[in-house]
Amino acid sequence: MRISAKIMADNIKANLAKQSTRLMKTQLKLASGKRINRPSDDHIGIGKVLGYRSTLSTIDQYRGNITDAQTRVKYTETILGQIHDFLREAKGIASYPGTDDKMPLAEAVKDIRDQALGLANSKYGKNYLFSGHLSDTPAFDSATYAYNGDGGLHRVTIGEGITVELEADGSQMFIETGDNLFQVLDDLEAALTADDPVAIRAAVDPLERIGDRIQIARSGFASDYKRMEATNDYWISFGNSVETMRSGVEDADITKTAIDMQVQQTAYEVLLATAAQVVQPTLVDFLR
Repeated sequence: MRISAKIMADNIKANLAKQSTRLMKTQLKLASGKRINRPSDDHIGIGKVLGYRSTLSTIDQYRGNITDAQTRVKYTETILGQIHDFLREAKGIASYPGTDDKMPLAEAVKDIRDQALGLANSKYGKNYLFSGHLSDTPAFDSATYAYNGDGGLHRVTIGEGITVELEADGSQMFIETGDNLFQVLDDLEAALTADDPVAIRAAVDPLERIGDRIQIARSGFASDYKRMEATNDYWISFGNSVETMRSGVEDADITKTAIDMQVQQTAYEVLLATAAQVVQPTLVDFLR
């Protein structure tokens, strides 16, 4: 059977279109670095990729929560450390006040009280650190030293169903069991002003107890930090594994893709040259 020029032209045109489409897909793979650029590239693979991306997004959220909580813990621990240093200084004054004029010591204790009160009312971002759930309210009244917060904890989600509870109740650290840090310092200032040795010495034990509570709180924060650090390490490892699986499905083998493109480019050029020879000038006329 004799093959007409039109049939020959149609076949060559179809082959050129097929080869051109294949070449463009390969060029897109090479440019994007992705084996899957649209759902039609791999219906099953795209579902896996979306699942991996969702998992990676969740991991990023958990790690972001951990990073923020660790920053909060570091900041809180720094504040507690500074207050503890002030307490140690005040306890030293109460333990060995000397026999000279006590007014400079009274003034020093007043400064300690004011600085400790300011630190106890510190904010992390827009929220007060030690007010529990009432984080928009200063933890302690600057005049009466009363606690304005509640017993709420700062909760941080670091995994599915996994929450770290960070202490945020300033009363647990600064005024528990009747020892109000700021009132004790107030009383010590008054005792020094009055040069009352008995009242001065009376400040030592409560300052010691408050200092112990602050150290216990710092120990708890250190434990929380290590727990979050271990969890973050787990998410890094797991995230790397998920990313490897995603890459195996979605990403192109760049070396192989570059070779494929070169082969396809050559094949396309050969097909064009062959078409020009076989159907010249019929194909050219047809394509017009």
